[in-house]
Amino acid sequence: MRAPQSELYRPVELTFSGTDVIPADRTPVTVHARHEASGAERAVPGFWDGGTTYRVRFAPDLEGEWSWTSESTDAALSGRSGTFEVVRGTDHGPVRVAHRFHFAHADGTPFRPVGATAYNWLHQDEPLFSSTVGAIAEAGFNKFRFMVFPQGGGYIEHLPTLMPFEKTDGRWDVTKPVPEFFQRLDRAVEVLGERGIQADVLIYNAYDRGQFGLNELTEEEDAIYLRYLVARLAAHPHVWWSLCNEFDQLERPDDRWDRTGELLAEIDPYDHLRSIHNWIELYDNNQPWVTHASIQNGAVTTDFGRANLYRDVYGKPVVLDEIKYEGDIPDRWGHLDAEQLVHQFWIATVAGTYASHGESFVTESGSLHMVEGGPLRGDSPARLAFLREILEEVDGAGLDPIDKWDDPAYVAGIPRRLYVQYLGASAPATWDFRLPIGFPGERPEPGDRFEVDVIDTWNMTVTPLGRTFTLDDVQRNDAYDRASAPVELPEGEALALRITRVGD
Repeated sequence: MRAPQSELYRPVELTFSGTDVIPADRTPVTVHARHEASGAERAVPGFWDGGTTYRVRFAPDLEGEWSWTSESTDAALSGRSGTFEVVRGTDHGPVRVAHRFHFAHADGTPFRPVGATAYNWLHQDEPLFSSTVGAIAEAGFNKFRFMVFPQGGGYIEHLPTLMPFEKTDGRWDVTKPVPEFFQRLDRAVEVLGERGIQADVLIYNAYDRGQFGLNELTEEEDAIYLRYLVARLAAHPHVWWSLCNEFDQLERPDDRWDRTGELLAEIDPYDHLRSIHNWIELYDNNQPWVTHASIQNGAVTTDFGRANLYRDVYGKPVVLDEIKYEGDIPDRWGHLDAEQLVHQFWIATVAGTYASHGESFVTESGSLHMVEGGPLRGDSPARLAFLREILEEVDGAGLDPIDKWDDPAYVAGIPRRLYVQYLGASAPATWDFRLPIGFPGERPEPGDRFEVDVIDTWNMTVTPLGRTFTLDDVQRNDAYDRASAPVELPEGEALALRITRVGD
């Protein structure tokens, strides 16, 4: 009899019927999976899903035949076994850190995050829930930040009735998760994956504002919830973990966050990306459990030479998940125009970092898109989709500052192969061919030839100059084509130059 077939990196779900309800502070069932060809073994915890139903989700990371057995204190769940065959499909696998400052899928395919945000999206009714996914997918965003727990406070116009846990003696009982709530979360993650969007899951909630009391869980209760959440979601290849948005709004000591982050790294069988997002006080993103720095800073992308400092401090990818929003509210964080937000994204790009988008236009309900979701109204999403196209054309790990020590042009790229210079608001009439030379990286040499494209970041056009430039003056920190006449540039701001080496 032929074994059931599954695709590489895609969840295999095993369903069991027990004899009793096992509380969430105990692992109800564990599946031990073995890859027959290599002997590799994986241990995957399961979870309760209502009644006497238990599930285990396992994401195989090797092709070929796998066998499995179950283990549990409940005899009805223990001693089950089976096999399945894994074949290569279309999924590229989980996104992980690559080449120190960038990201790639498990199969090596580069991933360039251009993210969107709607914190309270999970708790919205239809059709708003589904239309939000359609809007961000059609806009070209490939990462989406949202919270598991409901948000309280300003701009919250819809209060959910479905909550994650039952109550015992008037207090949330994390040993009694509500299956319908987490099944809704399952579906949210699934629909994002179906549209090719990474699910950046915000695990804990600094925005409760005393409305729900979910911010009052003890550290032990946090751990029980975390284990349950990881057991449900970790098999999805497109999940990212964020411990909390604006963690420093909660009055918790840093070492509690340290321990929670370390626990997350320990219990996730798939080593998904992990971060924690700041409000005012930066977290110590040098902690080993942190895979990339998720940063909020309203000024870091308003000028060149700032965002790259986070790379130097942390030595990890930097995702500027909050650099203010395009919108029309009076708060200083929520009234950027589209031109300014796109400008800041390009500054982030040439700093070798990544950024996330949010809209803070007031909706018909009185809320904001970055709270509840819905259709996008701003002019920046189309330009950010264009930026994503430019990034995905990079033949390499990603863009890094070429000479971060002192390059007045703040050029990013891949030494000797590719250079991107964002001219921003300077709007020069002409440009003389010059390349920075930094350390480390391959040095350009006399005779190297390059072609140049003029990128209009607002009108979303790429115009080849139709000329080849040849280096004839290579100095210690700069390389020039002195023989070529200056390049006449179109009028206007927000231009960028893409300089690509051609030939041998």
